Amino acid sequence: MNEEYCLLYKPWIKVLNYENVIKEVSLLDVFKNAHQYKRLSGETVTQDAAIYRLLLSIVITVFYRYDSDGQKEDVLDCLDPVEIILERWFSYWERGSFDAEAFQKYLETYRERFYLFHPQTPFWQVANLKEGTNYGIINLYGNIKESNNKASRHHFHVTDGKYVENISYAEAARWLVYNNAYSINVKTKVDGKSKATGVGWLGQLGLIMVKGDSLYKSLLLNLCPLDNNGNAWAEPKPIWEQEPRVDPGIEIPPADNLPELYTLQSRRLLLLRNDDKIEGYRSIGGDYYSSTDNLVEPMTLLKRDENEDPKPQRHKKEVAGWREFPSLLVSRGQENLKPGLLRWLETLKELHFDAGDIMTFQMVGLEYGDGMSYTNGELINNYLSMSKELIKEKGEEWRTLITNEIANCEKVAQNSFYVFAKTLVFEMFPGNDDKIKNANVKNLKDKLSSAYYYKIDQSFREWLISIEPGISIQEKKEWEWQEISDRIANDVVFEYVSGMAPQYTMACARAFGLFKSVLCRIYSKGKKDGREKRE
Repeated sequence: MNEEYCLLYKPWIKVLNYENVIKEVSLLDVFKNAHQYKRLSGETVTQDAAIYRLLLSIVITVFYRYDSDGQKEDVLDCLDPVEIILERWFSYWERGSFDAEAFQKYLETYRERFYLFHPQTPFWQVANLKEGTNYGIINLYGNIKESNNKASRHHFHVTDGKYVENISYAEAARWLVYNNAYSINVKTKVDGKSKATGVGWLGQLGLIMVKGDSLYKSLLLNLCPLDNNGNAWAEPKPIWEQEPRVDPGIEIPPADNLPELYTLQSRRLLLLRNDDKIEGYRSIGGDYYSSTDNLVEPMTLLKRDENEDPKPQRHKKEVAGWREFPSLLVSRGQENLKPGLLRWLETLKELHFDAGDIMTFQMVGLEYGDGMSYTNGELINNYLSMSKELIKEKGEEWRTLITNEIANCEKVAQNSFYVFAKTLVFEMFPGNDDKIKNANVKNLKDKLSSAYYYKIDQSFREWLISIEPGISIQEKKEWEWQEISDRIANDVVFEYVSGMAPQYTMACARAFGLFKSVLCRIYSKGKKDGREKRE
C-alpha cells in the first residue's frame, strides 16, 4: 500500500464560515483560518466533538512549545511555567489568530502519521490489523441507527443508499475519528478470553465545552493548559508522537497531559477498501483506564459513585441543560466535583479576562441504543447561557440561589405532582389492585412532570440569563422565578383536570387541593417575600 490522502493538506474537516457556508478544509487550513470560521459543522455534534478534541490536542501541544509569534519556546523549560502559560495564553488571545507557520512546522514533523492510508502508520488506525470484528460500511456512520431486533437488524437513516455505499475519503476520516471516540461496545479477545471493552472514551463522559464567537476563540477558551491544581501539565504526548499501539484491550495508566488524553485510542481500527472504494472497517478494543477518581479529564461533568469517588456524569436526553447547572458550577464544599474546564475559566475570570457579558456552554452526549451499548442511540446537544459573573468567586451566593431553585423544580415535579396523582388515582379506582394503582400513579406523575419541565424550559433559561450579579437583587429574582414556576405547575394540573369527566369532579378537587398545599410549602418563602414586596 502506498501513502495516500494526507489529512494535513486534503480537505476533510467540515467548518461553518461567517457567510454561513459549510466547507471542507484541511487540518492545516483549520489552524491558518480558525479565526475566520464560526465552528465545526460535520454530520453530527458528536462527530464535531471528537474532531474538536483532535484539534485541541494539536493546539495544546503547539501552545506549550511555541509562543504566539511562532517562536519555539517550551513552557516547561521556563523557570515559572505557570506564569509563562498565563502570559502566553493572553498573548494568543490578543493576537486573534494562530501562527500558521508554527502549526505547519510542527505537523510536518509527523506527516507520516497523517495519511489516511499508509503501509505502516495509517491515521488513527492499525496497519494490517488481524484481530477484531469486520463491520460493513453502514456501521461506520454515527448518524445511522440500528434496530435491536436481531431478526431484522434494520438500519434507519436519512441518507441515500447509493451515497452510503460510496463514502468519500474525507467523510470516512471524520467518522473514523468519531468511532474512536464514541464507538459502540465491541467484542475483544485478550489471551484468548473475551471481554467487554465498553464504549469509546467520549461516550463515557458528560462532555462540556464553552463557546466562543469563532473557532479560534472556542479552542483557546477550552484549552485548559493548567491542571486541576493550577500547575502545568507534563510534556504533551499525542498519539502520533508515540510508537503505534497495536495490542487489543490494554489497560493503561491515566494520562498526565491533555494531548495524550484527547488522542486516547479507545479502539484499534482499520478501514477496509477494495481498489478506491471503502467497504467497511475492522474494530477491536484498544486502550482504556478507569474513569473513577480520575480528575485528569477537564471536559466532563462529575458525580460521586457508590464509594463517594468522583466519576464522569453522563448527560441524559430528557434532562435540559439548565438542570445540570449544579454539576457545572458546583457549590462550595464540592470542589473535587468541579469540572477542570470551570477551574480554568475561573482562573481567566479572576484575572479580569473579558470575553463578553454572556457565557454559553454546550453539552454533548450520546445515549446508546440498548443496555449493552451495542447500537447507536439518541444524540444529546444542550446549551446553557449565563452571566460571566456567575463563574467568579463573588457569584457563589447566586450559584447557591440558582441551585436551590433547580432543586425546588425537582420537588415540584416529584412531590407535588406525586401527591396529586396518588390522590386522584386512588379515589378514582378504589377497588383496583395496589400494584396497578401505583403503576398508574407513576405514569400520571411522570406525564405531569414532563409537561411541567417542557413548559418551564424556556422561562428558566430566560430567567437565568437575566441574572446580573452586582446589579440584580437576589430576593426579587428568587420571588420572580418562584412565581413563574408556581403558575406553570398550576397550569399543568388545571389543563389535566379540565379534560376529566364530570363524575370525577370531587376527586379532582381533593387532589388539586392537596397538590396546592405541597406547592405552597415548596414556595412558602418566595410567596411570603413577594407579599411583603407588594405591601
